[in-house]
Order: sequence, then structure tokens, then C-alpha cells
Amino acid sequence: MEHYPQYGQVIIVISTAQLTVFLLILARISGVFIQAPVFSSRNVPFYIKTAIAVWLSLILWFVVPISPLLPTGVVSLIFALTFETAFGFLIGFVCSIIFLAIQSAGEIMDLQMGLSVASALDPVFGSVISIIGRMTFMLALIIFINANGHHLILSAFYESFSILPAGTVANFTSSKLAMQLINLGASFWATAIILSAPIVLLIFLSDFAFGIVSRVAPQVNVFMLGFQVKPMLGLLGISLCLPFIASYIDKMIELIMGQVLLLSKILVG
Repeated sequence: MEHYPQYGQVIIVISTAQLTVFLLILARISGVFIQAPVFSSRNVPFYIKTAIAVWLSLILWFVVPISPLLPTGVVSLIFALTFETAFGFLIGFVCSIIFLAIQSAGEIMDLQMGLSVASALDPVFGSVISIIGRMTFMLALIIFINANGHHLILSAFYESFSILPAGTVANFTSSKLAMQLINLGASFWATAIILSAPIVLLIFLSDFAFGIVSRVAPQVNVFMLGFQVKPMLGLLGISLCLPFIASYIDKMIELIMGQVLLLSKILVG
């Protein structure tokens, strides 16, 4: 970038290589904003998210490492922008998988408590979400913001350039990448099962007790009684397990940066 004073004004000349670097950074951070929690929220207007993405790209423009072999042609530039956007999307996906797991845990709780029929359309996701699933997601979001998780995402995004500089062709066909995504999927279901296990066990014990009641007193309609007892029992179990759930979510958020850096190293090949 050079400054040429002319008629009392400053004319900024940007070279093609510098503009290419800016577009590559913007493409990567755009992929993050598509999928990452908080940044991808539909409650935030599109123009505000675009302005934040451009502003962050300007900050990182002359700071982050770049590849010595930048794309020169139009076709190679399109491929490079596609790779950067896909990599940013993977970073956002790794960060959002915790929220998806916590929401799935709430869905499992709803299913056991008999509240799965009480679902509503969530404009943030554009899908139908149950009551407890929505509650657990909002709980995770509050813990995430309180623990400065959005700063952690930006920090992991910045560190990703140290491992995978802008303009580097990522190896998306690696078998290690597939195994890493499979491991993330396994962690997704493990988190959902661990968080919902106390409530599932509590409802199972109540069903077992209702089974004994139905054998001792057949005239008692345990089916209708279960619809009244299970939701209250489940909410009681959630309130008792709330400190454990909050602590577990906090620990999962701390693992985000390590997973992003590991993903960057795998894509380097």
C-alpha cells in the first residue's frame, strides 16, 4: 500500500496481491460467520454481520501470515476463495457442534418427559425445537458468552492462519479429516447422552415405579398419571443437575480452540 499526495489528498494504491490477500481473509471469516454460534445468529441483521466481517478482515489484512504462492488467475482465485470459505465453515461447525449436542440432550429429555409434542418454530434455526431443547440451548449460549467464547472463536480463527496461511490449498480429501469429523460426531452424541443421562434415569425409575403400581392397583390409570408426573419430575431433575450441566458445558467450550487448531494441522496435510 503506497500513499501519493496529490492536490492536498492522499491516494491509496493497492496492489493485486494485497487485494487477493484481503479477499482470502474475508472468505475464511465469512465461512466462520455462516456456521459459528453467536456470529451466525439470524437475530443479527445481515448488514451488521457483513460490516463486522469486513472490519475484522481489515484488521488482519497485514498481520496474518500468507502463502508464498498466491493465486494469480481468475480460476485459481475462485478455487482459493472456495477453499477458504469451506475452511471457515469447518471452524464454525466445530464451534457450533457443542450447541447442537446440548440441544440434542434437551430433545432427549423432552422425549422422556413427554414434552416433545410441545414444540415451536425457532426463527434462529428455522426449524421446530422443543421446549427443553430451547432452554438448554439458551443456557449454553449464556454460559458461552459469559466465558468469552466468542473471543475464543476469534482467537482460534487468528491462530488458524499460523498453521494454514491465507492462500494455502487445504487438503480436504485427507482420511484424517474424515476420521476427525467422525470423532466429532461421536463426541456430539456422547455429550448429548451424558447431559441427558440423569433425567433419562430418573424417568426410567418413575416408569418402573408406575409399573409396580399398575400391578398392585390395576384400577389406577398410570398412563394418564405419568403425563402429569413426568414433566414435573424432569424439571426437578434438571434443576438439581443444573450446576453439573453448566460445569460440563464450560469445559466443552474450553476444548474449542484445540479442536480448531487440530483441524488446521490436518488440512495442512
